[in-house]
Amino acid sequence: MTSHNFINSNKLNLLHRRSILISTIGGLIGTSSICLQANAQTIKPQLQVGLIRNPVAGLIDVSARKGWFKEAGVDFKSILFAGAAGPKILQAMGGGSIGLSSVSSTAALFALSAEAIPMKIVSIATDPVPLFNILSSAGIKDIKELAGKKVSAPQGTGLQYFLARALEKYGMSLKDIEYLNLPAGDAQSAFLAGRIDAIVPSIIGGLLIQKIKPDTKILFSPADFTKGPGSLKPMINYDVFVGSDSILNNQKELISSFLSVYHERAVTYVKDKSTSSDAIKEINEYVNFEQKTPTDVSIIRELLVRSGFYDRTQTRKIISSDEFIASMEDQVKFFMDTGQMVRAVAIRSNVIKGLI
Repeated sequence: MTSHNFINSNKLNLLHRRSILISTIGGLIGTSSICLQANAQTIKPQLQVGLIRNPVAGLIDVSARKGWFKEAGVDFKSILFAGAAGPKILQAMGGGSIGLSSVSSTAALFALSAEAIPMKIVSIATDPVPLFNILSSAGIKDIKELAGKKVSAPQGTGLQYFLARALEKYGMSLKDIEYLNLPAGDAQSAFLAGRIDAIVPSIIGGLLIQKIKPDTKILFSPADFTKGPGSLKPMINYDVFVGSDSILNNQKELISSFLSVYHERAVTYVKDKSTSSDAIKEINEYVNFEQKTPTDVSIIRELLVRSGFYDRTQTRKIISSDEFIASMEDQVKFFMDTGQMVRAVAIRSNVIKGLI
């Protein structure tokens, strides 16, 4: 064999080996691509849900333990926040660690006004307003007698808005009383000790006060909004489900399935007479888990019975109503007028109706 033929033979062998190698690599890449696509199709997205240990979270937990979310194809992880953690939950949503949660509409409006968290209101979790009250000492006869009196309601909350609207019916404002912005627990202790004259307590706090101090007067209740004097417009202030924009853009069907389970199965479970006792017992266990001072089951029962929980049809009607939008616009106006909110909120564009 000549040197020329030997070189050509080597070149041919080298080219042949390269061809085999390229084909093998191509095959491996193709197989890997198919495997990755298959894995992508089998790995389901997980919905991260922020919860506070309250009845709504209890109802969600009960639904999860009964397998209702799994049956609907919803893989979700609950992340628990301690205390009155609405702002913490919204901060976590802004940071991307959770995608869905339940907060008061007031907390949601403050977050939307600040424009710090891209999110939307997607449904109604519950209606706590039936349990809102202005409680006073027995000697105060009506709202007008609160003039100059010490009255507490936590600032920047639906409870403060409730107080302001009640005063407005009688031609009064927060300026006509000695308004105190005390933390809920401190205010409730001060009221029981007789150091303040009236209070708009937390829901559970209000029920406890009436149990501890039976002569406490319910000076103003939600039903009084529909009576004279002044405006007869009812008080509307729901707790709402909010979802981050990123989750709504990428996992809209997952959120829709989650809400479907909540409104159809969970709400039915707590409202149906044949199952409500079991639901109350299970939710009470959840709310009081590892709590140093457990809430009495009778209080949890009253809270669940009197709060509003709505099925899919009822929720669609509420969230699509002009009254729902107007109620939040009124809140925004109040908090802007009192200098607590930085800017107006385009309510309609921040409510998604099609997920329920």
